[in-house]
Amino acid sequence: MNPDDSNLKKGLRNGDKEVFKHLFMLYSPGLIRYGSSLIHDTETARELVQDLFLELWDKRESLHIQGSIKPYLFSSMYHKGLNWLRAQKIREIYINNPIKIWNWFAYPSSPDRLDPLMLEIIEKQIRLLPGQCREVFTRSAILGEKHGEIAGHLGLSIKTIENHLARARKILRGKLKKIL
Repeated sequence: MNPDDSNLKKGLRNGDKEVFKHLFMLYSPGLIRYGSSLIHDTETARELVQDLFLELWDKRESLHIQGSIKPYLFSSMYHKGLNWLRAQKIREIYINNPIKIWNWFAYPSSPDRLDPLMLEIIEKQIRLLPGQCREVFTRSAILGEKHGEIAGHLGLSIKTIENHLARARKILRGKLKKIL
């Protein structure tokens, strides 16, 4: 660990704006390049880096970074990029075939037009699913992977995959019931 890291982490935790500015100036160019390589969109990568630093500032008092700051930031950027890509995949499916996602919720009514607000609400609720449940749901409902493929990739049994999907369906239906 870089000896400066402990001072930077301490300064950040104490709300030192100069430390925060230093971190931003030091790491944002590399994070933007890294994000661009992940999602192939430089402008969105810039936005994701800004979001990352806003979250860093908002959570500064409760944040406990193990090790160096740089790997923490790049790991966070990696996860932000993956989440953005997943959201894009959901958007593409919804825009190209809104009935596919809508049918997954098995409500009697169906969308009569593309509703960006509805899509945003669905995306948010998917992001709020518990980690592995979200991963299984995304692979099945969004990416169209078969249960056996998901089980093999995640090292889980098919029954566990089915349980995660049932749990995701129950959670999402409960959360979206009033809206849909």
